Amino acid sequence: MKSGVTNLFVTVIGLAAALVPVNSFAALGDLYEADFFSHTIFKFTRAGTKSTFASGQSLSEELAFDRFGNLFEADGGSGTIFKFTPAGTKTTFASGLSGPFGLAFDAAGNLFVADASSGTIFKFTPAGIKSTFASGLSSPDGLAFDSSGNLFEADFSSGTIFKFTPAGSKSTFASGVGNPVGLAFEPATGIVADISTRASVQTGNQVLIAGFILTGTDPKQVIVRALGPTLTSFGVANALQNPVLELHNSTSVIATNDDWQSAANANQIPTSPVDYRPPDSRESAILITLQPGAYTAIMSGKNSTTGNALVEVYDLATSTFSQLTNVSTRGFVGPGNNVMIGGFISSGGNGSVQVIVRALGPTLTQFGVSGALADPTLSLIDGNGNVVASNDNWKNTQQTAIQNSGLAPPNDLESAILATLTNGNYTAVVSGKNGGTGVALVEVYKK
Repeated sequence: MKSGVTNLFVTVIGLAAALVPVNSFAALGDLYEADFFSHTIFKFTRAGTKSTFASGQSLSEELAFDRFGNLFEADGGSGTIFKFTPAGTKTTFASGLSGPFGLAFDAAGNLFVADASSGTIFKFTPAGIKSTFASGLSSPDGLAFDSSGNLFEADFSSGTIFKFTPAGSKSTFASGVGNPVGLAFEPATGIVADISTRASVQTGNQVLIAGFILTGTDPKQVIVRALGPTLTSFGVANALQNPVLELHNSTSVIATNDDWQSAANANQIPTSPVDYRPPDSRESAILITLQPGAYTAIMSGKNSTTGNALVEVYDLATSTFSQLTNVSTRGFVGPGNNVMIGGFISSGGNGSVQVIVRALGPTLTQFGVSGALADPTLSLIDGNGNVVASNDNWKNTQQTAIQNSGLAPPNDLESAILATLTNGNYTAVVSGKNGGTGVALVEVYKK
């Protein structure tokens, strides 16, 4: 399935379905359940451990999370939309509704509410300002947005699924479907996240340079790390002893760090459920919230020192409407264990993602890079150490498919692999043919 292509699934059940508990997932993977009879919202961890998140509700109908992790509940008995912070603090977001059922957030953070008794879909801005999005409906229930911002509504009494454009234009998507109540889109393909590259850090134009693009609409918090001394404990020889890190946007340096504990926000680096603090005090880290755009992390050795090092970019806000895409790293490819190793994680979506991985060398010369790797070879390896695919000279394998992707390497000696991957950890290993050395670029594109 191509990225962004989704299928709509409809729950069709009888009138008694109004008594069925409604579920919603938090960004961390916990399951929240609105229990109709007990007037309680329960929380389940991924392991199935149950706890009470909120109690004393009237008639809980629907749940939905906003981009900041706040939980919204449609309370049909009181005609109220309640808002719960991640800590469980409850406030009234909206009141005076006739019978709220379906809830859905658009990409801008506006909340849409299907008010069944009044036959209306209301729109609430993040500040709580109310307007009528659609009226004259039979009995609106479930709501769901597609990736293009169109709103789909399950109209219970008429047995119809209506589609509304972002401007509010209404059309019939499906009819004669019984009594639809629930709508859900099959997830698009997964994302490429949490990138890392290990290479030999030299001086001049042979420092380690990691590039990434944030697409979408929301700011995203990331942490960029530069590790050196830690690699020694993993058997990596000649580790860089004191890495220095710079983060650039398209025009300038926006952050720097040498020794992560010296950063003003070092105490804000997350430690749970994953500890993102570098293990060694000489290593570097930048914790920052970025707007969508292109960024470059440059890693060098303090006082022009050299050695093997690892640069990493971690996505700390996977629930936002932005994602890491088109990741790349430029570095020096040496002999033996001094090859360049690019790592990435495929996650989310429907459990798979199609990528093109490229290894460029000769092309760098035209961009003023001296000492470019003359003939790069490429291997793609999964988290179990199995070789998924390998390539030397991209036209030797998958030539037609790679050309059709629009991402064919410019030089015939460069390498490329097109692969559909299940969610997991992967590494792309770039080496020089016949032991060749030089500066190369490894890239991962999500299709």
